[in-house]
Amino acid sequence: MKKHLLLHLFLGFALVLNAQNLSVKTVTIFKNGKSLISKSGKVPVSNSRYSMTELPAALFGTYWVTGAEVASVFAALDSVDAADSYLSTADVLRKNLGKQVVLYLHVPNQANDMVVIGTVERIFNDREFGQESLLVKVKDGGWATVNVSQIRRYDFLEMPDMNITAKKARKHLDLNFKTAKTELEIGLSYLVNKLGWMPVYRLELNDKTKGRLSLRAEIANDAEDLGDAELRLAVGIPNFAFATRLSQLVDFGREVSPQDYGYRGNLFNPSSNAYQVSLDAETYEERVVVSTEEQVDGSQAEDFYFYTIRPGNFPKNSRYQHPVFETDIQPSHFFECTLPTTSAKRKGYYQEPGRNGIEEKIPVTHYVEFKNTTTYPWTTGAANLLSQSAAGLQPLSQDMLPYTAPGATCKVKIAQTPEIKVTHGEGDVDRQENAKKFFSTTYDKVKIEAQVLAVNYKTEPVKLKICRDIEGTPLSSEQKWTTRQEQATLRVNPSHSLEWVIELKPGEERKWMYSYEVFVNM
Repeated sequence: MKKHLLLHLFLGFALVLNAQNLSVKTVTIFKNGKSLISKSGKVPVSNSRYSMTELPAALFGTYWVTGAEVASVFAALDSVDAADSYLSTADVLRKNLGKQVVLYLHVPNQANDMVVIGTVERIFNDREFGQESLLVKVKDGGWATVNVSQIRRYDFLEMPDMNITAKKARKHLDLNFKTAKTELEIGLSYLVNKLGWMPVYRLELNDKTKGRLSLRAEIANDAEDLGDAELRLAVGIPNFAFATRLSQLVDFGREVSPQDYGYRGNLFNPSSNAYQVSLDAETYEERVVVSTEEQVDGSQAEDFYFYTIRPGNFPKNSRYQHPVFETDIQPSHFFECTLPTTSAKRKGYYQEPGRNGIEEKIPVTHYVEFKNTTTYPWTTGAANLLSQSAAGLQPLSQDMLPYTAPGATCKVKIAQTPEIKVTHGEGDVDRQENAKKFFSTTYDKVKIEAQVLAVNYKTEPVKLKICRDIEGTPLSSEQKWTTRQEQATLRVNPSHSLEWVIELKPGEERKWMYSYEVFVNM
């Protein structure tokens, strides 16, 4: 028995060593909480087979073994004897039959326990009450029957045997090879949940034309130990259509059904289970010293770009914040507001009481705009904006920095400003009834005149962009504008985007009229 136990312990230790031979080489991490783990290494082979009992949480359709001599992959669920960490009173006493024990029994309506001292001779099931009972030989030579559920505490008068095992299910996976070699090189890759990254930007505005953009990656690993693997942070929109559950090779906890093979649309209608990364609050240095302008390594593959970092040891259930890049930028500041869109689809919009002459106050937002002059894209992420002043760096806001390809320009919102006022009003000035027939419907042609008023209350000049989308045809504007028409439409009114860009001096007020025409179904 002792030799048999030692043999089991040795085999278990060998299996653990075997599992450690496959080290993680690279991990491709996506922002939706999924990651592709790639391992490789030499494994010991016995009887053309390599076995492992530690199976990863590989997602459906992604578990893939490579190697020239791999013949097949086999997984099964075995029943084995293993140490039981959850021991009941009956389990312990059953293991120690024939030993002297002191039993403390709970008796209803009594303050003190009943004490029984003796030797447990047998444990049996009491069919009448559906409970386990003990047959105890007491010290005076008599016999007592004790209900296990009454035992509040038990003490042994000699050393008990606590080496208690139970039948437990254990998964194992075998790699079968086409050779009798005792060692082979293999590769293994699979997709997992609970390992993702989030981009966090810091945008420092040193003055009106100088700034610095820094990106750090916050990585949450709740999947498995990664060692010091190379991490590739994916920039792009991932599409893992079927990786919504575990691979059948590693998941024995659910019954396989016809839907798992694609019938009744189940496989091709996966539900989303994107991992929501939760990051622990940690304290980091305020600034990372960087010796070069572009310290990020990366690579391009189809529609993705990958930032490459190697943070060092990265165990399961840990978090990292790691610098990715820093670069100088040349920001330009401007203010923008969007006038309300037209409502040509609303019957009677241009004849509603009081519509003519209504003046609306439009909120104005401060933006900063800059060009990506690096050779790599900037992924979408949270950006913290700070401005340099006499008192040091002052926090301004936090907003989203959008995806920006190399050579492209992005804009980031700073805040809404109360120091620039924009008002807008419009009304119809001319109408031609039954002017157009479109798809069997007759429309009136209405000419609209509108007025814009912009005032700069700041003590410095500003660049102001005013935008509006209309359904109709632009006619004229007293202030220079640009108009852009939708490429194709089947509506009676074409869609246009209007934009005015003006420079306002401190305290300057500017007012102008513009017009457009629209077909209205009255």
